[in-house]
Amino acid sequence: MAEADAHRFLEPDFLARLDKLRLVAKRLSWGIARGEHPTVRKGFSLEFSDYRKYSRGDDLRYVDWNVYGRLERLLLKVFTAEEEITVYLLMDTSLSMAEGSPAKIDFAKNVAAALGYIGLKTHDRVGAAGLAEDLTAQLPPARARRQLLSLFNFLAELSCAGRTDLETSVKTFTRLYPRPGLVVLFSDLLDASGCRAALEELARKRHDVLLVHVLKDGETRLDPGGDVSLVDVETGRERRVFVDRDLADRFHREAEDFFAGAERFCEGRQMDYRRTTSDVPFDDFVLRYLMHEPASADDVEPSRAGLNRAPAPSSSSVG
Repeated sequence: MAEADAHRFLEPDFLARLDKLRLVAKRLSWGIARGEHPTVRKGFSLEFSDYRKYSRGDDLRYVDWNVYGRLERLLLKVFTAEEEITVYLLMDTSLSMAEGSPAKIDFAKNVAAALGYIGLKTHDRVGAAGLAEDLTAQLPPARARRQLLSLFNFLAELSCAGRTDLETSVKTFTRLYPRPGLVVLFSDLLDASGCRAALEELARKRHDVLLVHVLKDGETRLDPGGDVSLVDVETGRERRVFVDRDLADRFHREAEDFFAGAERFCEGRQMDYRRTTSDVPFDDFVLRYLMHEPASADDVEPSRAGLNRAPAPSSSSVG
């Protein structure tokens, strides 16, 4: 499975889609596209750092024409930023993220690969970590060219297991990586203790945060079906309930309240919140984020998760 995922990240079509996103990010400014609130990257120095080959779409103002006159090669001047940004890609790898078709974790991996590719191609430092009951895996931040392959291999090797404990996982992450940066947290938020404490921890450590709330298709619906067996995929616990119209309506109301609460919470702390389902093309999602277009309330239907307390991840069968 990991080898197949790694090969997928290196396929020409996948890389071409990533490169298209990189060009969009360059036009919009990768630092500014994250949001309008202040970030750790406020300016750039004009100190020359290195050369790199010209790629179609690059800004011609940075071509060194003296070098071209001597060598007939198009080389771009690379300048060092005053304050480089570190991009941390935090992946919820609890068992509930394996649900869906495609699985929620696969969507998260694709988006993480895209954002990591953009960050590394714009000379930012990029790292990643897997989260479940605690930190399950980590890739220390780096900006070397080899980091891209390391990132793809890291994402490919991530697998889903265990329960969700975002607070413990995030506290371990901030202890190991105290340097503030842009944290992109991918999760379905199916954490019985909620995600508020984890997000507060990131805010206290002065991280910019993008919360990508990933749901599976159908996870946002509850239809009246009589006797239903609900099974927690992370603990194996089973509960039988009778789902009538009143219970289905209550489910949708509470889910809508959760989504509104999650968005308000993030807005109040100058965090970006994006909600999506795993069947959305990853490059469409990234493009919408780079264009800074918030997800419409109609993009996905309500989910059963909660900000302060989320029900256990479950699958159901009619009994």
